[in-house]
Amino acid sequence: MATDTQDKPSSNEMRAFAYRLLGRREYSVFELDRRIRQKWPEAAAVSELLDALVEENLLSDERFTEAFVRFRAQRYQGPLKITAALRTKGVSDHLISKELDARSEEWLELAVQWLERQNIDVIDFDARKKYYRRLKSRGFTHSQAMDALNRN
Repeated sequence: MATDTQDKPSSNEMRAFAYRLLGRREYSVFELDRRIRQKWPEAAAVSELLDALVEENLLSDERFTEAFVRFRAQRYQGPLKITAALRTKGVSDHLISKELDARSEEWLELAVQWLERQNIDVIDFDARKKYYRRLKSRGFTHSQAMDALNRN
């Protein structure tokens, strides 16, 4: 009998679980759907719950994308890495490009700030290659990485 309650939760249980998750941080619709279905694979009416949460403005892909990009930019990650991470979270390409384009002026400055934090004195050819690779692995584009290196 206990497994039946575990497998098929009431709508109030699912809503309370969603509230607890959303109280900690923003979630994308896809991500919250996955979390609920992970806890209760047999749950019905998950999409209705998600639609209600979106309608109540408790769940928003736009807000999630904005918070995600802001957090990742604070960690000196570039637009390519952020885009890949947002796609795995189920965010549409339209929302991703909208948020990244709104911050398009910041990416080069962010790459320069990251380089400054590395305490580089003189950049010889080998050091330029190393820092170029590191900037690329942080998700910056070729032009952003080269412009940041040329500014130093």
